[in-house]
Amino acid sequence: MPPLLKTTPPKWLIVVTAAFTLLLLVMAVAETTLWIHYFIDAGEFVSLFGLAFIFGAGIYLYRQSRLWASLPLTVPWLIYPIVTQGDQIIDNLSINPMRLVVHFILAILFAAPVAVLVLGAHHFLKPDGVVKRQGWTKVFPGLPQLAQGKTRDGICYLSLTLLLLEMWVANAYLGTLMIVTLIILGFGFLLSLSLIDDRWSSVFTAQRAERLALNGLIIGVALSLGLYLGFKNRPGAYQGSPSAFLDPSQKDALYQLARVQIPDGVPEGASASVQQTLAEYGDALKTLYQGYHILDRNYTYAFHNALFLRNTVLLPDFRKKGLEEIENARHMAASADQDFGRLHDANALHGPLGALLEEVHSYVAYNLARAGLLEQMSGNFERTEAGLQHAAHLYEGENKMLGSVLMKILDKHRRTLESPDVKAVAGTFVTDSLQVYRADANRVVGF
Repeated sequence: MPPLLKTTPPKWLIVVTAAFTLLLLVMAVAETTLWIHYFIDAGEFVSLFGLAFIFGAGIYLYRQSRLWASLPLTVPWLIYPIVTQGDQIIDNLSINPMRLVVHFILAILFAAPVAVLVLGAHHFLKPDGVVKRQGWTKVFPGLPQLAQGKTRDGICYLSLTLLLLEMWVANAYLGTLMIVTLIILGFGFLLSLSLIDDRWSSVFTAQRAERLALNGLIIGVALSLGLYLGFKNRPGAYQGSPSAFLDPSQKDALYQLARVQIPDGVPEGASASVQQTLAEYGDALKTLYQGYHILDRNYTYAFHNALFLRNTVLLPDFRKKGLEEIENARHMAASADQDFGRLHDANALHGPLGALLEEVHSYVAYNLARAGLLEQMSGNFERTEAGLQHAAHLYEGENKMLGSVLMKILDKHRRTLESPDVKAVAGTFVTDSLQVYRADANRVVGF
């Protein structure tokens, strides 16, 4: 008679996958900071290395006749590339299909750590013919039962305990729908546990199960890779367009650093008037950032309230207040433009310093012109709950672009800014520019 299934996953795969699933869960619920979301947004290509790893590991385990037992551990690695394209998947959906897709993905992300941790606990605590009475296991439900060989009871208690802990995570970082999703997962788990008995272990011979597992792994890798590449390269505008910083179709709309040429010569002409003009432009950029930030954050919270049925408090009349800040930036820029015009008329702007002021004047005008387009588009987006996502991405992408391009301008004119005479009058503008850049430097846009 062919051998029945007796093998278990290797310890190294259990440990690595357990750590990975916990990291993936943290990435899925954490705020959009560079350090957490790098592996989902900016570094999404890393998911392909994970896919290659699990495929290679699967081939190795198949040759050892251990792939069937290890198959549940492949799921987090297969789902990771799809998670990186989450925004693109829900991009053009209405709010209810969005909720369905997002919570289906989150259900897998929440279930994966539970499954892996339970599998690991069973693997490391199983008695192997000798009952292990380890006192420390009593501190967590399910562990004593696993150590005593009561596998079904141990799996049940441990799984439900971990699901209860995840409900706290769902309540703290997501919302009502995620709590309901976890309740459904728990109910489904109990139902499946009541229907499965030891007779199921004899359905497959080891050889047949291993072949089935290998076919399943190949299909899973192909689907994961296909969905990743398909959504990543899908034609159409990036959500939140017209962000020239993010939308591949809008790259020509990005501020062109070559529009102002820096002439040769020593920077000269620094004066109190130049200092005042630069400071006014710096204030305008800071105020514009503040307006964008109000709109970005509150549109994000409003969208998450709709998507997850949560109740994050929003700034009252946030759209009006954000647009008022942008209008204040226009007034500040208009005052700076008048000073710039007087300096220009007096022929006080020439050489590298003149090029610096011309660049700053052009960049502020560029951003204020875009602000009007953003206002119109966000007004159209916010007419639907699903559109709140696009309004949020619109402003967060623009704010990231505001600071990033500003840094490129400072680098371009660094020789001028570091000359002793100019450094004395441009200090406030440089400080304001760095403040705008650093405010969003560690944020990942579009998640």
